[in-house]
Amino acid sequence: MQPEESTNIEETVEEYGLKDHIAELDEIGLTIVPQSTLKLDDDWFDELRDAILRVGEARTGVHFDLSSGPYDDFGSRPGEIGHIILSHMIFEGQAFEKVLTHPVKKALMTYMLGSDHRLAVSDAWIKWQTPDNWEGESTTGFHVDQGMVPPPWNWRVPHIANMNWALTDYTKEDGALAYVPGSHRLERFPEPEEALPLSVPAEAPKGSLIMFHGALWHGAYRKTTPGLRVTMLGQHCRSYMMPFQDFKGRIPKEMIEASQNPDYLRSLMREGERNLRVEPFEVPGTPAARASCN
Repeated sequence: MQPEESTNIEETVEEYGLKDHIAELDEIGLTIVPQSTLKLDDDWFDELRDAILRVGEARTGVHFDLSSGPYDDFGSRPGEIGHIILSHMIFEGQAFEKVLTHPVKKALMTYMLGSDHRLAVSDAWIKWQTPDNWEGESTTGFHVDQGMVPPPWNWRVPHIANMNWALTDYTKEDGALAYVPGSHRLERFPEPEEALPLSVPAEAPKGSLIMFHGALWHGAYRKTTPGLRVTMLGQHCRSYMMPFQDFKGRIPKEMIEASQNPDYLRSLMREGERNLRVEPFEVPGTPAARASCN
């Protein structure tokens, strides 16, 4: 990456030993930070996982069991694929703020996107065993996260970057992220059917943080095991891009004040951008949002 992208993160890189992870982001396009490096205990990850399952049940009316999967058949596309995406998770409580302000995440995101980056997407994934009638080895097709920007891209200056917090064990059999190492340096989209034969799984134990470049070719393998794969993800973007989900003016002041890094959280939420209006909004999947669509 360019030198200015590394400003103000040197102390964190030294304290947490992130030099090798930065090198992997450059060479591979993806790095996996273990729980020991993050200096977080099991309870931190359990709280986040359980909060996601509670939100999933509240929004869908379906109970999710860690060992067996959803109790009910969705009978629609989520049921056919074997996963559900829960959006706008930052609105659901302090647990979802903690993933944004952790020093390691902040340092690696700053390295990729510069110090003035924004939160673009706050999503959780709940994935269960892929149904037998689903064809193919992957359940999420291969793509790049910064596909809204026409290629070729400069791999040294990504427009988008992503974080994935693994809240259950993350293996190929469990439907892990599939990616093509070094593909971000090609600075283009994958051709049809090109990426899967070249892909490898991002395998990591529960409690890991997976971070990757916006031009990396990636998808996800089908899940062949019972139980749930639970992941918290968050795309981030540079300040000149409009986030895909709008958070400005919608985060309670109490959440910001309780954050371990209030100034950084305000920046992620675009709270300092005075010329942007705040429009009425309901979180998708909530009763109010469903009522407004009827």
